[in-house]
Parts: sequence; C-alpha cells; structure tokens
Amino acid sequence: MGTFTGGETMELLRRALLVGCALPALWLLRLTTLDPVVSVVALGPASPQRGAPGSAPTVTVSGPEWERFLRNVDVLENGEVAPQDRWRVGAGAAEAGGKSRWVYFKADEVPSRAILAGFAAGGGEGVVSLSRPGGDLRYQVRQWNWTRQEFTPGPGFTGRPTPPSSLLYPFEYVAYACFFVGVALFALIPTPTRSRGGLSPGELALVVAALALFAAPLLVTGGSVQALTRGLLVTVPCWTLSAVAIHLFAKPGLNAPRPLVERTGAGKETAPAPGASVPAFLRWGVAMLAVAAGPLVVLVAVSMILWNR
Repeated sequence: MGTFTGGETMELLRRALLVGCALPALWLLRLTTLDPVVSVVALGPASPQRGAPGSAPTVTVSGPEWERFLRNVDVLENGEVAPQDRWRVGAGAAEAGGKSRWVYFKADEVPSRAILAGFAAGGGEGVVSLSRPGGDLRYQVRQWNWTRQEFTPGPGFTGRPTPPSSLLYPFEYVAYACFFVGVALFALIPTPTRSRGGLSPGELALVVAALALFAAPLLVTGGSVQALTRGLLVTVPCWTLSAVAIHLFAKPGLNAPRPLVERTGAGKETAPAPGASVPAFLRWGVAMLAVAAGPLVVLVAVSMILWNR
C-alpha cells in the first residue's frame, strides 16, 4: 500500500494537464492585441454638391492594389461575399450619407500605410477617391486605435464602433484548440479513477467553478490583459477562489504519485498512507503545479509585455 503506481501518477497529471490547457485557453479567448483597425465605407460618386464628409481630407488613389482593395469593399457591402469573409462587415451606421455598414480591415491590409499615417495626423479619418469614367468613387476611411481606457468592468469593451470579434480577439480559434487538447488529454490518459466511476459530481462542480471564476474577470472587463490593468478589484478575489477550487479538484494529497493519504475502501474514506514522504510529495506537487500553472504564467507575462496598451 505504501508504493505508488503509474496510474496514480497519471491521475494527478491528467488533472494538471486539463487545468494547464483550460486556463490558457480562457486567457486567449479574450486576449486582444489592440492593433489598429481600419473601417472603410463607400460614399458613392463625387458631385459638386456633395463633398467630403465634414472637414475630412481627401486623397486620390490609383493602381491595381487600390482597385482590388476597394472592389472588395464594394463586394462586402453588397453582400456578394463568401461566408468566411462576412465577419468583416459591421452593423454600425456610416456617416455623411454612406451606406449602413462599415467594412473592417487590419491596418496592414490597406494598400498604403502612408495614407493612413497622413489621416492619423488629422484625427485618423479621411476620404480616398478612385477615378472612374462615370465619376470618381469615394470611400470614407478611418483608423481606430483603442486602448485600455475602452475597457471597464461591467460594460466590458466600450469602444465604438465595435469591430468584428475576429479583429478584437484574434486568438479565439487558438483558444478553442487549446481547450480541446486539454479535454482530450484528460479523457485519454489512463487513470485508476475510471474503475471507481470517474469524476464525482462534486469534482466536476469544482472544476467548472474554477474555470468560471477564472474566466469571470476576463469576460466582465472585456479583455484578458485589461482584467489586470482595469479590473483588479474583480480579478483578485475571483482568481483566489479559482485557485482554491483548482486545489480541491486536484486533491494532491490523494492523487499525487507519493500521496499523503490513500483510500481505505470503495467510498470516500481515507487514511494516512504507509511510508508517506513529505519531501517526495512536495517535489511531485511542485512539478504538477508547474504543469498546471506554468503555461498560464508564461502566457500572461508575454501578453503583458506585448499587448499592454
């Protein structure tokens, strides 16, 4: 009874891997880089009675790159686009007589960054005009540069217009893949608990509560990094309770390769494990803690360095 088996080793490992994949997945789900986003909307042909909206500067553009780019805007506005590209079209109302929807792009997808830089000097907004035999076609272009100030606990992201989720949260699909890997590893790794019926309802409730408490500040604040820069009053208590729930779910005293206690029967009764070694238990505990929390710590550190805007 005092020895440990590979199955016992696997039990704590599979729980650590589930947590080690799920927490980074939740962080990535609401991680926003806050890279500049450009909205474009067609204003129609120019006319003597209809100039540029407000005092926005107008720049005449030409060349095949601009023609392809603006043709793509027209296609998106008219709904003649493949389903995989429809996410670019927003629902916001355009200004100054334009159509009712903005079309969004990353700043590096616009043919000329120099034109965007010129617009930025004048407030970030301008009009590009493309020559056509029947009259120049005009498009309102605006670059949006959001910061942490657009994130507030409760309302979440308050920037307007709201860009497509794929631009605001570019790592969503990576998050889904990471979470799936964690669940798959948890399901596939051999474990002796399956012979006892697998996770109990209480253990399942603990892991759900742990993940929900970790995710709550990210969702309430509207961003992962912003949960640490704008929502600490929510984040600290939620993450503290999440850590407690994770510890209760892991049950290292019972599930560690060198446990401090062992089951004495088919029920929940336990007793001190013969030959239990506290130093060995602590070594395994630190290793499994690194598996569970290490990926998240690295990801948070990288995020705070690269995307703390």
